[in-house]
Amino acid sequence: MSETTAGGQAYAPDNVERFGRKFKMEYVGMASVFLTIWLLHFANVAAILAMFFLFVALKKKTRDHLVTSFLMFAAAALAVPAVVESGWGLPFALFAMLAWALEGWLEKRPGRIVSIPFVLAALGACTPFWPVGLLFVGAYLLQPRPDAPHLTRRLAMLAAVGVVLAAAVAAAVAAPALVREAPGPLSLVIWLGVAGPAALALALFWRSLAVPHRINALVTGILAPFDERMIAVFGIAGTIVLAATVFRQSVESTQLRPHFKRAEWYYFWVILAVAVGLLVARFAPTA
Repeated sequence: MSETTAGGQAYAPDNVERFGRKFKMEYVGMASVFLTIWLLHFANVAAILAMFFLFVALKKKTRDHLVTSFLMFAAAALAVPAVVESGWGLPFALFAMLAWALEGWLEKRPGRIVSIPFVLAALGACTPFWPVGLLFVGAYLLQPRPDAPHLTRRLAMLAAVGVVLAAAVAAAVAAPALVREAPGPLSLVIWLGVAGPAALALALFWRSLAVPHRINALVTGILAPFDERMIAVFGIAGTIVLAATVFRQSVESTQLRPHFKRAEWYYFWVILAVAVGLLVARFAPTA
């Protein structure tokens, strides 16, 4: 059965897509993405949890899993030095949880924001970068919500509670002092690979972007070259900007969208093969 795309073109699923839909290959494919990130980047439970929350924050902005996976791999690559070398898996997961909760607030899933005070308190306990989390949340309060002013008031109240809890917990546990961890050359190259397109997206889509997307991408992008942990946080904010602009509805092109839609059903098999190959290589006996 054919469908009509946004560009008015007839779209007919092929045999690969029909088979994939029948056997729920989208679940197999995304499980393979998480396994690939685990095997390729970091075998860290908290960091993989961060990838899950980022996935949920991104998926409503794009039309296919192919683009979402690409952005997840980019964010994971940016986070590797912080997670592996600095033991920053848990703070990375907490920042991803903030994105998940706050994007839900924008996308008519406001129940998620009840987690914000607890997430901010946890940030206060485990990292001296917890004030960046406060800025991350505060940026969403600048987003006009004339459709639901009560949601803005609710977010403001929860953010205020979070500020108090984060400050109290940080003072009580005496979190480690802030010590700069300069990014290595490879980290900076990867950062530029994501920051360049994100900056271009900000310039081209500034008016249509939500206020917090602009602010968080700019703030974390400016801080990123000075500390590898901020590169990880920029990976979250930067990929959200890309998902909300050039990759919205798959890609910002009605002609290309049907091709991306079809390609994702082939991609699921490719990423499954990659995950299986990495798994076999990991556990294969050595001579």
